[in-house]
Amino acid sequence: MSFKLKAWLSVIILVVVVLIINHILDTAMGIFYALIISVLLAWLFPVKESLILLFLYNLLIGIQFSYLGSELDNRAQSYVLFFVYLGFSVFSYIISLVAFRQQNAKEELRMLNTELKATQVLLADSSRINERLRISRELHDLIGHHLTALTLNLEAASHMTEGKPQSYVKKAHSIARLLLSDVREVVGKFRQSGTLDLGLAIKELLAGLPRLEVTQEIPDEFLVEDPKLAQTILRCAQELITNTMKHAQASHIKVKLERTNNEVILMVQDNGIGLGQSHAGNGMTGMTERVKLLNGQYDVVSEKGVKSTLTFPV
Repeated sequence: MSFKLKAWLSVIILVVVVLIINHILDTAMGIFYALIISVLLAWLFPVKESLILLFLYNLLIGIQFSYLGSELDNRAQSYVLFFVYLGFSVFSYIISLVAFRQQNAKEELRMLNTELKATQVLLADSSRINERLRISRELHDLIGHHLTALTLNLEAASHMTEGKPQSYVKKAHSIARLLLSDVREVVGKFRQSGTLDLGLAIKELLAGLPRLEVTQEIPDEFLVEDPKLAQTILRCAQELITNTMKHAQASHIKVKLERTNNEVILMVQDNGIGLGQSHAGNGMTGMTERVKLLNGQYDVVSEKGVKSTLTFPV
């Protein structure tokens, strides 16, 4: 049974209970329990459906008021009491709606904060990589070239000197060659260390998701050398997690990140209501385009929730 159907059944049962209480007690005591319905509507339905339900069950209570009033002096008092209740009912709904929207705003802010932290992880790694590349280029272009020239000059000098001076020249030549070799080794290590920690970025994205139990299968260090690939996978993970929070009505999400010999695989699975007849929005369309640009593959299965699998060649 879907969440929406459960919500409708719950409200209908509550309305019936209120009407029964009014009928059995032959008083308007049930309307105080009806205020609970007004509070719940904002959390269970969109505004349009909530207002329709608010109107319908208040209309039913208003009709029932024509048959109540054994404890009231005249019918006018029952109508006054009804309109007083109606004011409280609408007021309760408005207060609940404001609280619901504030809660959603807080959750969206928290989600944006986690997305920002995840992006900061990649940006920090990118800055580190760019700085290492800059240093490696400077070492290669400045020190490397000068040491190469010094080595050539010392080698030429070793052929032009004799005796004790030649031994010093050869020693200096040997030291210069050793220093050039060390510089090349450092430059090579700087270039090889240009990796992004994609695993840490996605873990930041999953930290503190509201209303979702999270299962993650992400290695402690999941390094990616291609910045474009890392950014694309992170953006796709953001889109899938956001869709789960907004539309899936799920209580659990599983995120798995793994690497095979020549592929990086991201899997996001929830236990929500599935896709149904919904169509892809701008976010999903943009995600599909990102995957295609990297010659990746996007597969989705909608059965007891949604399972999305993204595969990227590396």
